[in-house]
Amino acid sequence: MGKLSTYELGEGISLALIKNNKFKSNIISIYFIKNLDRDDVTQVSLLSNIMSSGCMKYKSVKEISTRMDELYGMSMTSGVYKIGEKSLSYFKFLSISDRYLEKPILNDVVEFVNDIVFNPLIIDGGINPDMLEIEKMNLVDEIQSKINDKKTYALIKCIENMCDGEPYSIERSGYIDDLDAITSKDLYDTYKSLISTSKVLVTVEGDIDIDNTKSIVEKNFNFKRANVVDINREKFDILPKEVRYISEDLGTNQGKLVIGYRTRVDYKNFKEYYSLIVGNSIFGGGPHSKLFNNVREKESICYYVSSSIEKSKGLMIVNSGIDVDNYEKALVLIDREFESVCKGEFTDMEMDNAKKSIVNSLKSSCDSISGESEFFCNQFISQTNLDLDEIIYFVENTSREDIVNVMNKIRKDTVYFLK
Repeated sequence: MGKLSTYELGEGISLALIKNNKFKSNIISIYFIKNLDRDDVTQVSLLSNIMSSGCMKYKSVKEISTRMDELYGMSMTSGVYKIGEKSLSYFKFLSISDRYLEKPILNDVVEFVNDIVFNPLIIDGGINPDMLEIEKMNLVDEIQSKINDKKTYALIKCIENMCDGEPYSIERSGYIDDLDAITSKDLYDTYKSLISTSKVLVTVEGDIDIDNTKSIVEKNFNFKRANVVDINREKFDILPKEVRYISEDLGTNQGKLVIGYRTRVDYKNFKEYYSLIVGNSIFGGGPHSKLFNNVREKESICYYVSSSIEKSKGLMIVNSGIDVDNYEKALVLIDREFESVCKGEFTDMEMDNAKKSIVNSLKSSCDSISGESEFFCNQFISQTNLDLDEIIYFVENTSREDIVNVMNKIRKDTVYFLK
């Protein structure tokens, strides 16, 4: 991994500079981290889209595009995602490194970032009102695309039911029913709150000079802060009272079966958490897993089947596509494979393959220009601050007993079936 230097720029503002000479590009990422809130989730989602369509200096998409072309074809992405019960609004800017130019552009790039993120287009007290209806329709399309994709829809509905009353049930893209009432002035209020009260992480990754980059960032990024809100820790140790079975009939050709489990594992307990990661990998974490080889391949009743871990909230989710008539059989077979892992009924080769898969995935995640920034962001948010080698150590030193102990903590919570 590259050389990492971290700094505090102000109240709740952190800067991470990652010197990495593997690439010819630099990437600047800005994350605004807040607690998920049903009251403003749609506005936050809409805000991330509308801010990239204009600012005070570059008032249109065309002007923004022209300026990015002048900066040697730099690119920009923005959006919102959630980690546990936290909402992350992000802005990412990819540009060529100064090392490969006769005239350096990093200062110009950071000035452009400052214009987009910290100087949005304000007209009559609202953010870019001329683009509001267009961006609302774009968000409607984004939300509806999730509903139309039945695999995604089934996952969302399982989470909504399993975590009903918990912030994790909030859909990070927002809700269509909220959109009509949102004004450009509402968005400006949301923006001011996001800028002033969120935890902020700025990362710059690439073939950079650390001292010079720090100086440029400090010179350009000056924004008002007030009453920074603490980030809540998720309740990860919930014990379900009973398993809930939910079925929804939409007349689909292929049934979607989603099973939600509570792991009750604290990710700050590194030994337990990384034992869980290995156990999940053996169970359903890839083509080497029991679900793939025994349920999908041998029994041939699933079009796809896998399991995944949600780190912060302490969930394990099994996601599968089946013929409607195979519902009962699929439940039995998935339960059988889960119980076999809980009993330690897996070979040394299965355990080794699971570990290798995890380690390879970790290493490959840092092979892209944004990989190390995203890795650091994940560690920053969870306040664990492990480096890659430390995580690999925990994975590789997980024992059979560790896996059995942690897998036996898991409890099935909700079974959702879309047919």
